[in-house]
Amino acid sequence: MEKLVRQIVERLTSIPRPKNWVLKLLSLLFGLFLWYFVVGEDKVDMTVTIPVEIVNLPRELVISNQFKKQLEVTVSGQRSLIRGMTAQHISRTIDLSDASPGTVVVQNRADSIGVPRGLSILRLQPPTITLLLDRLIQKEVTIEPVLVGKVHEDYRLVSVSTEPPTLEISGPQAVLGAEQQFATDPIDISDLKESGVRQVSLALEPEIADLIGEPVVAVRLNIAERQKEMEFPAIAVELDSSAGRQQQTIYQLLPPTVAITAAVPQPLLKNTPNIRTLFHAQVSPETLAAGTSTQKVLVSGPPQAKILAVEPPTVSLKVTETPTMKIKP
Repeated sequence: MEKLVRQIVERLTSIPRPKNWVLKLLSLLFGLFLWYFVVGEDKVDMTVTIPVEIVNLPRELVISNQFKKQLEVTVSGQRSLIRGMTAQHISRTIDLSDASPGTVVVQNRADSIGVPRGLSILRLQPPTITLLLDRLIQKEVTIEPVLVGKVHEDYRLVSVSTEPPTLEISGPQAVLGAEQQFATDPIDISDLKESGVRQVSLALEPEIADLIGEPVVAVRLNIAERQKEMEFPAIAVELDSSAGRQQQTIYQLLPPTVAITAAVPQPLLKNTPNIRTLFHAQVSPETLAAGTSTQKVLVSGPPQAKILAVEPPTVSLKVTETPTMKIKP
């Protein structure tokens, strides 16, 4: 036995070896490895997701419906090739260059998706994509504030405005064609006493919100006190005390009183027991020379009130004894 083994070893060592036999042996082993990896790898069926890409949509058209923007594709082939699809950014491209307004039904077939060689498509979901194409329009829509409740009874709402007052939007004609104004969410003004600005959202239909999002507008509320028109009769007219004199001056005002008509805020009326005491009337002559002159009646009152009328507007000033004096500035 030992003799037989020795003879076999001698024969093997006597075989002539080719040049670079180690490198050639390694190449053979590497080739066998590749063959197993490519040919010998098991085939699998996998479902992958690929995006839907719309191209060449005419500028005057818009897609007015929601559609599935991804496809579920069942692919058969070697696992490594299927995993490599994600790096190749494969998509389902839909060319709408020849499209016109209306309904477009796109068939999803296996040949509509370019997969790497060695892979085959078994199934596509959904099998069709329906697109509703409509004309794209632009329009300016006014914003209408919606108010709930009433301001305090002593106040009134003078004006309501929004910023911006309108919105310029674009979208499908079927969606925007009938829209003339957008209402805001309700704004509660119950018992409000002062002006202010509220930030509010718009109450939009879902299809409108999908187009323009959820814009917020500023609503400005201008609130003022309610005023009551009142007449205050027999308000005494006084002589301006700045009229200097060197000796006792005798003067007479005719008539000695006037009637004042004023618009008085209701809160002031409620908080002032005798509102009449807040109004004053006087004359301010340039000189106190002896004689009779006509003087304009000057009326003052609380800053919140508005003087509407003075009756009579002028009075006669009769000076019977006084030196000529200038009123101090």
